[in-house]
Amino acid sequence: MSLVETDIFGTTEDLVANSIAIIKEHEPEDGYYVCFSGGKDSIVVLDLVRKAGVKHDVHMNLTSVDPPELLKFIRQYYPECQMHRPEKSMFQLILKNGIPPTRLARYCCRLLKEGGGRDMDCVVLGVRWEESAQRKQRKVYEKDRKSKKTYILSPIINWASDEIWEYIHANKLPYPSLYDEGFYRIGCIGCPMSGKNRNKEFQRWPQFKKAYYNTLTKLLEVRKANGKDDTHGHWRNIETLWAWWMEELPKDSKNQVRMFE
Repeated sequence: MSLVETDIFGTTEDLVANSIAIIKEHEPEDGYYVCFSGGKDSIVVLDLVRKAGVKHDVHMNLTSVDPPELLKFIRQYYPECQMHRPEKSMFQLILKNGIPPTRLARYCCRLLKEGGGRDMDCVVLGVRWEESAQRKQRKVYEKDRKSKKTYILSPIINWASDEIWEYIHANKLPYPSLYDEGFYRIGCIGCPMSGKNRNKEFQRWPQFKKAYYNTLTKLLEVRKANGKDDTHGHWRNIETLWAWWMEELPKDSKNQVRMFE
């Protein structure tokens, strides 16, 4: 795919022009609340918003497990980005919820990343259909289900990854060097949605691995102090709990269910 495509009937589609037109069409009176992560998608979205010439401001919700290099990159190239610190760190949330985040229990996304701009008229996101089956259900412009006032605009929702990179290189936009180191996804360090990429993350940032490990160890101590019988299953010791969380145990469809027992 390319940013400009012509079909067999001679019809031309210009993704960039279409996205800019969409941004202009839905511009709210108070301006856009642009959610920014420093990743490739949000870099493209912010550049399109700038090209559209609409009123906006830029925001990033910190999670306490953001790659240090990513934060340095944002401060250097996007100093206008307003960074919002969480009320509780990832490690505090793990202890509060009694479980580490998993593919099924993604409370961290809801509490740390989502919810920004809910008092604004329109939030701009860099989500794309290509990313997941769930995101394929999203629309370019839709009402935020968790707000009576806010709408969500996703101007690159139909773009493919190749088109994202084509735009970045064509416009000579700076991007985090972590991509050049082989990190295909730049987000929270240790996120279960990263799959086996987590091992690479923990090799790159061992201080975060240590923090997670110490937090899970403390979680086991809390369970023991509360009289939990953890002599069997994934909770019996830190080694087993860590292996379960890292998805290194034999596949078992009941694994994540048992985690709540």
